[in-house]
Amino acid sequence: MEGEIISRHFFNVMTPGFQNHFNLPSSFCEKLKDENSKRAILKSRIGKYWKIDVCRNSEGIIRFENGWPQFVNDHCLSIGDFVVFDHTGNFHFNVSVFDHTACEKEFPVEPKNERHENNTRNPHFVLTMKPSFALRQPRVNIPIVFARSSSLGDKSSATLRDPQKRAWPVKLVLETNGRSRVLMCRGWHDFYVSNQLRDGDICRFELNHGSRQTKNAIMDVQISRALV
Repeated sequence: MEGEIISRHFFNVMTPGFQNHFNLPSSFCEKLKDENSKRAILKSRIGKYWKIDVCRNSEGIIRFENGWPQFVNDHCLSIGDFVVFDHTGNFHFNVSVFDHTACEKEFPVEPKNERHENNTRNPHFVLTMKPSFALRQPRVNIPIVFARSSSLGDKSSATLRDPQKRAWPVKLVLETNGRSRVLMCRGWHDFYVSNQLRDGDICRFELNHGSRQTKNAIMDVQISRALV
């Protein structure tokens, strides 16, 4: 439909060869087959915009070329980093960068009006759904860097607020055998099923600032569906 905005998420793990160009997933390219823009605009939490030249091959695969290496350098991207792209329309993307710990990378912020917005963002992490997360008695591991920085080991429960603002109580368990880790257990399955999660979906968990001093961690969850 003319004028319709395509709003989709996709993610990619940086693999060898990503520094000079970047191919978008084929299933995502199919959704943008009617887009004819020759340039993409990327924006990250740094508060800047990067103009990226776009080309397509004979199979319709979209590639980021000129401008992409500068984006890579400015975000210190390395092999194994996990990058989430939020397409807001007309080849404009909001981009979030996560390292191997599944926590978002921290960057210096441009000294503009966006400084306040970025500095007040709450801590967050991402998880990609996998088969073990669908078990009736799951043990969902929270990234240890996030768990330590947010003192989750001192909390006994969490409340997950889904995109519909429904609240899901989840039991937190601290394991100290060998190495410490914090798990989401009882209650996770209800959250998983009710939100119709499946393998490959991405959940972004943002800790509510007001819950840092309580025994219950409140986390707002954003869900990005896996492309099929």
